[in-house]
Amino acid sequence: MKRKLSRIAEFVNSNPTAIREIMTLVTDYERHPESYPQELIYLAGGWPQDNPPGIIRDSLLEIAMDENRFGNASKYGATQGQPEFLQGIANYEKIVFGKEVDQEEVVVGLGSTDLTATFMRSCIDSSSEVIITRPSYLNYLRQIQIEISPKIRYKYWPIIKDHRFKPDLDELVDLISHRTRLIILTSPGNPEGQIYDDQTIEAIADIAEDKGIWVMIDTAYEAFIYTKTPKYFFRKRRENEIRMCTFSKTLRVPGWRIAYAIADSELVRTVATLEQNRNLCPNRLAQESLSNIFQDESRLAQLREYCRTSCIKYKKVAEKTYEQLEKIPRVKPLEPQGGFYVFLDIAGHYQSSRLMCKRLLDQCQVALVPGIDFGMEGWVRLSFAPLVDEPEKISEGIDRIDKFLEGK
Repeated sequence: MKRKLSRIAEFVNSNPTAIREIMTLVTDYERHPESYPQELIYLAGGWPQDNPPGIIRDSLLEIAMDENRFGNASKYGATQGQPEFLQGIANYEKIVFGKEVDQEEVVVGLGSTDLTATFMRSCIDSSSEVIITRPSYLNYLRQIQIEISPKIRYKYWPIIKDHRFKPDLDELVDLISHRTRLIILTSPGNPEGQIYDDQTIEAIADIAEDKGIWVMIDTAYEAFIYTKTPKYFFRKRRENEIRMCTFSKTLRVPGWRIAYAIADSELVRTVATLEQNRNLCPNRLAQESLSNIFQDESRLAQLREYCRTSCIKYKKVAEKTYEQLEKIPRVKPLEPQGGFYVFLDIAGHYQSSRLMCKRLLDQCQVALVPGIDFGMEGWVRLSFAPLVDEPEKISEGIDRIDKFLEGK
């Protein structure tokens, strides 16, 4: 007799994302590059490939070379996060980003993906409703469906209209019902690279507070803002806000799986209680290594300078990438205000973003992500982060895209 899978497992298997298909081809290319006519240019992944700052390696070595410290760092730790690390995060936020954070409002997790899932578990249930933006990070909806129910109620709030970033607050109000429990925002955005202004964020928080709704703001790319930084990045958290933060992008340590959230202290305790049953505790070696830096003002100053110069580098690549894409006929890119992406409308060539990405990958060995996975058909996402230190390859990839669309 055939063994049965859970309904959630069956749902996931029958609804694969394009990312999985792309990574299958990337893995095959890495194993058998001779089978392909030209070098793969990977512009799909949302993670940086440049190395972490040297002080992180130095700090890790200090821990590893001290037998007692390494031994302690290898043990279980506090579920909410090590006390000195929570205080260190407050130091890090103040010195690197100029933000005041109360450590009792901080909870640490195994990456922001893990924390996002646990906050979803804490804030919504199967009868709740969630509002996500269109477009939005593709994992939000999938996480809600896996963590809560494949049949969870959700609504899309369109934030791009006429090829401009135009979130309409009246439309948001119309979407809210008595079931609405959570609104999820990303700023700078993934996939569109846009940033909410102060007026919009404060209005969303007001609307949600009046209705008893949580607002989760994912700030994974806050170190990569290419315009004037809005004030809400610096101010204290609003009562109904959840700030999702990660070291993966800012410090280039996605493999360490370490992140934190800033939220209401009672909600933080709830999340920590759930995490006791999910993960026991976050990565303690990573916490000890970063605490070594976060307790030292001179090292934090070095991190602040690293973030400043990194932002300049990424902004330069973002501008050149956008300028080159803008020259392709019947392609309409959004100018990125932050983050790692350029989101472009290719409906003048293809209505199906998956078909376009598949053909581009098969014929030209350039990997992009279809916009349908972010809730927007007729668009695709290009990430310049994987090749930020090799901008000539980004340029070559865009040339291939141009020729591909010209001869389709």
